[in-house]
Amino acid sequence: MSILEIRNPEGTESLGEVELTDPAEVADVVARAVAARRAWTELPSGRRADLLDAAADLLEPEVESLGRLLASESGKPIGQATNEVRGGLHFLRGNAAEGRRLVGRMLPSESNARSEWDLAFTRREPLGVVAAILPFNFPVELFVEKCAAALVGGNAVVVKPPLEDPLVVGRFREALIEVGVPADVIAAVHGDAEVGAALAEAPGIDAISLTGSTAAGIAVARATAEKLRFLHLELGGNNASLILEDADMDLVAAEMLRGRVLMNGQACSASKRVIVHRSLHDELVTRMIEAVEAQKVGAATRADTTIGPLIHEGAATRVAAQVANARSQGAEIAAGTGESDGAYFAPTLLAGVPQTADIAIDDEIFGPVFNLIPVDSEEQALEVANSSSFGLMSSVFSADYHRALIVAERLESGGVVINGTDNYRPPEFPFGGVKLSGRGREGIGYTLEELTREKPIVFRYFRERE
Repeated sequence: MSILEIRNPEGTESLGEVELTDPAEVADVVARAVAARRAWTELPSGRRADLLDAAADLLEPEVESLGRLLASESGKPIGQATNEVRGGLHFLRGNAAEGRRLVGRMLPSESNARSEWDLAFTRREPLGVVAAILPFNFPVELFVEKCAAALVGGNAVVVKPPLEDPLVVGRFREALIEVGVPADVIAAVHGDAEVGAALAEAPGIDAISLTGSTAAGIAVARATAEKLRFLHLELGGNNASLILEDADMDLVAAEMLRGRVLMNGQACSASKRVIVHRSLHDELVTRMIEAVEAQKVGAATRADTTIGPLIHEGAATRVAAQVANARSQGAEIAAGTGESDGAYFAPTLLAGVPQTADIAIDDEIFGPVFNLIPVDSEEQALEVANSSSFGLMSSVFSADYHRALIVAERLESGGVVINGTDNYRPPEFPFGGVKLSGRGREGIGYTLEELTREKPIVFRYFRERE
């Protein structure tokens, strides 16, 4: 048995430990989930929903302590961490409500020739055993979003939490087991990419719900191609925010800040490419310098911290290397140093980023770096935005709503926000990307639809023929 000690991103505090799973043991974990799944599926959906609600009630008194633990293990500022824990309870209860109204449809057999004497309807059924692979940046929210939807839909789940911050996820899983969800129905494996690959390829896995890098999504797709397993993928993004020449600059500055610093800039849907009309570029630089310099960098558990450490020192080193590469391609540092300090990376503003620079296309910076890319026209802004292989979310700022809507229709992304940051994800809204940003949609109700299937059932000649 191998034990992994979980430490804070700075490496200065021991927070807990998890037992690592040998890749050779993953198939046995999946086999037990397969064996347990049938009884869980046959449990009435209302009873499955009751257990989700019970888990939320059990966890409610622990919100503050779990928020502090999540901040400690992830580096996420404590206010954001506590909100994520509260969001996990909301996802439990929201999926319980959706599970209670999980229904099929009556089909229009009477209106079609050759079926007018039949009775036809559909019912929603589970996919089977779902592998849920989680990222480090929103581990609790995504654990509940995937697993609660899968469970209430009648699936069994084998979850792979992130190695960097698995502890609060583990407590949520324990709560589900404590209220009555069988342990084999909400199983867990802990390990690196080798364990993830073993899980994706294990006999008995029917679907894979993964949030992570595009490289990870492609690897899973390749590994499971011969089995044609259902893939539910939320992958990387290099979101574009288009600032047209008639935009409200007070609003732009506030929204760009809010949309970039969440989870210390480590969010797939952060506002990463700020494509601004050249006539506004310098004004936006001035406003963003003030915003960047006002940020408080410090320990995640401090109440006044707005930027905590990145998930580990290697992540901060990578961001510094990306900034250096952007500078070599013509970008200028207008605020911040562009240098890492252990796991810390202070917010940095890059101005005058050339449209041909890597970060203006596909180089996604996972850290608090603001990239301002000047353009000369709306058409050029669209060309730069759509040049990326990614297409998660995007936004457009303009005082002309008709113009903004036309631009929104032309943006190649999973969703568009007008006059607000594209880092926008209400739990009840569908969220997901196009191109290399993934397949499928997440959200309360939407994930449940993705992780169940619609089966038609037909009574031939149910009605007496004339």
